[in-house]
Amino acid sequence: MTAAALRRWLPILVRRAPHLGTAYLVPGRVHPRLREATMLGVTSVNRCRACEAVHRRWARSVGLATAVPAALSTSEAAAFAYGQAVATDGPWAATPGFFSRRHGRELRAAATVMQVANLVGNRYLGDTDESPLRQVGGWCGVRLYDLGMLIADRLGLRRARARIAGGARGDVLEIGIGTGRNLSAYPVRSVVHGIDPNERALRRSRRRARALGRVVGLVVGEAEVLPYPDDSFDVIVGTLVLCSVGDVGAALRETRRVLRPGGTVRFLEHARADTRPVARFQRRLAPAWAAVAGGCRLDHDVRRAITDAGYRVIAQRSHAGGVVIELVAIDAQSFTGPDAARERLDGPAA
Repeated sequence: MTAAALRRWLPILVRRAPHLGTAYLVPGRVHPRLREATMLGVTSVNRCRACEAVHRRWARSVGLATAVPAALSTSEAAAFAYGQAVATDGPWAATPGFFSRRHGRELRAAATVMQVANLVGNRYLGDTDESPLRQVGGWCGVRLYDLGMLIADRLGLRRARARIAGGARGDVLEIGIGTGRNLSAYPVRSVVHGIDPNERALRRSRRRARALGRVVGLVVGEAEVLPYPDDSFDVIVGTLVLCSVGDVGAALRETRRVLRPGGTVRFLEHARADTRPVARFQRRLAPAWAAVAGGCRLDHDVRRAITDAGYRVIAQRSHAGGVVIELVAIDAQSFTGPDAARERLDGPAA
């Protein structure tokens, strides 16, 4: 499991990526059980503990309860054996002849992505006392997420962060602070606290805070049960977090509890699009997206969730037809009319 092997397989993965997309998204795709049987076949040879744990879980979610070939159907066993052949013989292993040409291409793509994942997992995760799922969450969920956010920021998301975090003054709590990508945007005089369930991500936040010369109070915890007294903060901030919170309603109720009277919540989120064709595409993509993105809800109706929790939206800004939105809201009981509605989200479009 070397860097040279990764260099060999990554170009193949790039060429087969479109077929992996159809395997997950297009009607008439290869059956999910065959796809997962192929992936389990690959990892049964490579013995990547982390990947195996993840895909056994995914296999159960599509009704593939076992990876023992003798207990699989004929087609599932053939897909499993094909995955083993790819891991053993390389990318040119022949798919079983009774699969259609399209399904054969999709199985090859699934086997290739599993091979690359196994190479990466065995090279970088290593053996630790942590469970494989925690290793995947730690390595992928922090490093890859941070890389993805860096790319998104350079494409324009940084300006939206600047509007949301830059308008947070006083005592501020950021839920789902993650790796601390908002820290540079907060006003100098703001006192920032952050909470996140991922301890590895918080370690990156601490390093960022030290580099910026900021003192930030960071706590490991869940947004649904905030460890703070009532009326603790002037502003609550969240960026790309509500889509992944287990119980969004509970998390928003907790923000109301710890928010001082007259305080605001400021969110930057991806959401269900305003246009029907895009919203339909999001609904179709949502199950696959949730599977690879830690349960993230691609078609989440953020505005409704916020208003259902007892907030009144006093400023909002949409991008890409509502796929990305910025929202500022106040507790509906604290809303006082035009004066409270002066909040603006000015600045260049993201």
